Amino acid sequence: MRNNTYRALGIALLATLTACGGGGGGGGGGFPIAPIAVTPPPAANPDPVPQDPVLPALSLDFQLLTNEYDPVKLLATLNSEGSKGFRWEALLNFGTYSSYMLRKDTKATETYTNEFLAVGLNKEDFLTQVNARGAHGFRLVSDGSLRKNSAVTAWYSYTMETSLRRTATNTYPESLDAFLTQLNAQGAKGSRFIGEKYFAPIEEGRYNIHSVYEKAGDTLYEYEVLPKLVKDADFIAQLNAQGARGFRFNFTSSLKNGDNKVFYVKDKAQTSKFTYWIVDRPGDASGFLAQLKDNASRGKAMFIDEYSSGTDSVSGPGSVTGKSKVIYSASEQCKGALCDGLHTFSINSTY
Repeated sequence: MRNNTYRALGIALLATLTACGGGGGGGGGGFPIAPIAVTPPPAANPDPVPQDPVLPALSLDFQLLTNEYDPVKLLATLNSEGSKGFRWEALLNFGTYSSYMLRKDTKATETYTNEFLAVGLNKEDFLTQVNARGAHGFRLVSDGSLRKNSAVTAWYSYTMETSLRRTATNTYPESLDAFLTQLNAQGAKGSRFIGEKYFAPIEEGRYNIHSVYEKAGDTLYEYEVLPKLVKDADFIAQLNAQGARGFRFNFTSSLKNGDNKVFYVKDKAQTSKFTYWIVDRPGDASGFLAQLKDNASRGKAMFIDEYSSGTDSVSGPGSVTGKSKVIYSASEQCKGALCDGLHTFSINSTY
């Protein structure tokens, strides 16, 4: 009886071990062990996707007008739209046609009056006219036009210095460092570089080109120069690093040896900050207008049109064409000339 009992217990134990995987080769025998639950490690968090900051929408409206080549008709159109609060910001090219971009702040009540300078002025007459109109609140907005804001009582005065150029066969600056010295000397006197004015004829074997400086109030300016970076990601990083320090992109310039530099300007009395974005340029006017309005609704205003990107290019026999881009910008704690319209503020600067 006892032997039968032991035999039954042995069979039951063997069945239990077999069910638990015991008894096989490699010493797997023994009493069954309850499996231990293993908790898998948490999945690594993916890199965050960069998000645009939430910015207050800009109260901007835009118009694109067909290019009017008759100066009398163009002036009449600009003044008609100016009476509605629209001002001329840029001339946009779309391959087979071009359009004037007009901008309006829908929350403001100012109006604009435009004037054109006579064609073919010499240096002395040009300075006489722009300073006479500047004393009445007209500001130079291109090398041939002035504009007055009904809400601004500021006066404007202008000076010029000969640009650093070589002979008539070379239109490159002789020294970008010397030009930087000139910019800072003028900035220390409250004069801001706004572009270059060309006069005829060529004198003494040199291009008769002058840098134009504008003075309004007691603002002082400081300039810095950095290498021009080719890739979009590198350039936008440079723009934003300078913008965080209060320096705003002003223009680029090149030497004959291919040395490209970027010039930045700062209002020394302010703690302004600037942020930039580079986007693809729409190929037609309707697409461009939609992009302008969309970016304004997200707190960004157009700053530079047709920036030639080095990141995406199309190569052909004997040529490389950069992909056209638009740079948008936003500013914080900013007042004055460097914040006006968040658009380019140079006359004939190279971008």
